[in-house]
Amino acid sequence: MALLSKRKKIEASGIDLMETVTIGGILQVLYFRGEDIKNPIILFIHGGPGQPEIPFLHDFQYSWETHFTIVHWDQRNSGKTFFLNNPEAVLETLNFERALSDAHEVAQYIREKLNQDKIIVLGHSYGSVLGTALVQSYPQYFSAYIGLAQVVNMRDNERVGFDMLLEIARKKGNNKDIRAIESLAPYPPNEAFNKSFMSRLMSVRQFQAKYGIATGGDLRTIFRLLTSPYYSWQEKGYFSKDILANQLPIFKYLFDEFDIHYFGTTFEIPVFIVMGDRDYNTPHTLAKEFFEEISAPHKAFFLIPNAGHFAMMDNKAEFNRVLLEKIKPLID
Repeated sequence: MALLSKRKKIEASGIDLMETVTIGGILQVLYFRGEDIKNPIILFIHGGPGQPEIPFLHDFQYSWETHFTIVHWDQRNSGKTFFLNNPEAVLETLNFERALSDAHEVAQYIREKLNQDKIIVLGHSYGSVLGTALVQSYPQYFSAYIGLAQVVNMRDNERVGFDMLLEIARKKGNNKDIRAIESLAPYPPNEAFNKSFMSRLMSVRQFQAKYGIATGGDLRTIFRLLTSPYYSWQEKGYFSKDILANQLPIFKYLFDEFDIHYFGTTFEIPVFIVMGDRDYNTPHTLAKEFFEEISAPHKAFFLIPNAGHFAMMDNKAEFNRVLLEKIKPLID
């Protein structure tokens, strides 16, 4: 298996544990990594929905492990957890309330296992929706919230991303693409999230990928996945499945009901928002507007240059500087 990246070894004072736990009545996977179990804990809530980030951690996380214990969680019908249960049966239980309950149960399990009163939540993309809801619902269990690629409103995200796509296509002068993109307007559609909406979303993503402003599916992402030492080859096959269909109730919630303001703008814990300056999935302009509305014991907004939706991989050096030199001292 020469293709695989080498796992970074954790010494005895730390933790390197892939664990299957019963959460919300089903088997779910947690992965603990850190060089000292006394370090602060980060619960990393992945995005998507349905896009686990365990298989990519070798590309961004190792430098964090000196300072934190990082816990990844493959959520309901996602990644390793997907293969441990009947996906169709799990789909019947899937909704945002269930996801939030799972997140709360995961946080309680981590606190008890590592014997720490409070933990840090880092929510990436959709994980920032779940992460915001979690820390606002149960602030007593958390020491800080980090919103990476913070979601504010999905329809607004799509509107800004679509407008940017059309602007780029027009600058390129590709009349065939311009006509095809314009035919998708109004976008996002005014209707509830359904198969027609899903089809238009997929068409927009294909054009965004063509013009380099979409995430996932590019050669770098595929290489990171294939070289991951943390997913088996069968588990890597998860990414070829119909992720949207297996997460459909969450997508419907995000497009039909969700707005970040539902969870309030007054936080009891420090809040840090970290955005890529070239992220058109979760545009930083929308996140900055929300940030200005927030009141918290401490808050800070960081814009990572030359980075898209996965800022911790797109510009690792700057993201790590922000996390370790700017954010960590304010949490300690």
